[in-house]
Amino acid sequence: MKNFVVLSYGRRNEYQRAVFAVLSFWAWYGGDKAEVQTIIYTDNPDYFRPYLAGLPVQYELLTPGRLTHMRGAAQYLHRVKAVILEHVFAVFPAHDVLYADTDTFFTTDPAGLLARLAPGTSFMHQPEYRLQDAVRVFAAFGQQQYPERFLELLESAVFEVAGQPARFYSRQVAWNSGVLALSHQQASLPPDIRQVMDTFFEHTAWFVSEQLAFSLVLQHQTQLLSARPVVCHYWGRRQKRLMDEQLSILLRENFTQSLLAERLQCVQHLTLQWQRQVEVDRLREGSLYAFANRQPRAGIKYALKSLFKAPFSRYFVRRLLAMGRRTFYKTA
Repeated sequence: MKNFVVLSYGRRNEYQRAVFAVLSFWAWYGGDKAEVQTIIYTDNPDYFRPYLAGLPVQYELLTPGRLTHMRGAAQYLHRVKAVILEHVFAVFPAHDVLYADTDTFFTTDPAGLLARLAPGTSFMHQPEYRLQDAVRVFAAFGQQQYPERFLELLESAVFEVAGQPARFYSRQVAWNSGVLALSHQQASLPPDIRQVMDTFFEHTAWFVSEQLAFSLVLQHQTQLLSARPVVCHYWGRRQKRLMDEQLSILLRENFTQSLLAERLQCVQHLTLQWQRQVEVDRLREGSLYAFANRQPRAGIKYALKSLFKAPFSRYFVRRLLAMGRRTFYKTA
């Protein structure tokens, strides 16, 4: 059996993102549907029921007290994810787990990914950067103090993973944790991940402590593979605004009145269309950011990549020309 797990609480746009994530999974999933159930951890199960009617969904109620407990002594927001995975494996110890953040949706059949889960294999969304490069990466946002503390911690700290001492190193890679997939044979790892995460956050106060803990423990214990081929993850603020606008139009009352097959067909079509829009917007954002930081080659590269996916909009052309003139004027 497989559990597809989603965490969604607090705001209407979070609920809408979660609805689309769940529908996209079932719109594409081509495996044995009797072998999969969806579990939604939420403070508002009633919001989801009309949209997901007809699907095998179980709800876990998140009360304010339960959420406070899950965040731990430091009230670290992202700690909840590890605690949820612990709970899922405790309740369903023989079930594999696929977890997805609400700002994701599936763009092809995830059955192949689930079939590859094994004792020595796990999945996260995608690799992002080597830890030794983190100071440079986060210095661009004025946040270099966090990776500096983190790298200093790694130089001396010894952790416990699977009952054995474990060291982590700056040459290892930080992965994006928007998607996580673990086999039931790895059910003992989430408690270790939570403990590693608590140590990271206690010593660094770094908001990415959660994804670093998942990245390093899973790299230590398994072959870590990318789920990017099957999912679109729109974590950027601009991309979230884009998706929220479209979801608020899609998920109106008349949508819930459609048959399940019609809802899934509609969502499957939209996943490909919206994936392209998200990718184009991300490339355009990267182009403008590069020009703003006097990197014209990178700006041109991202602009051309976006052009291959969709024609330039008038707004983007105006912004691009303005940024380009400003960049070349400053470098002249």
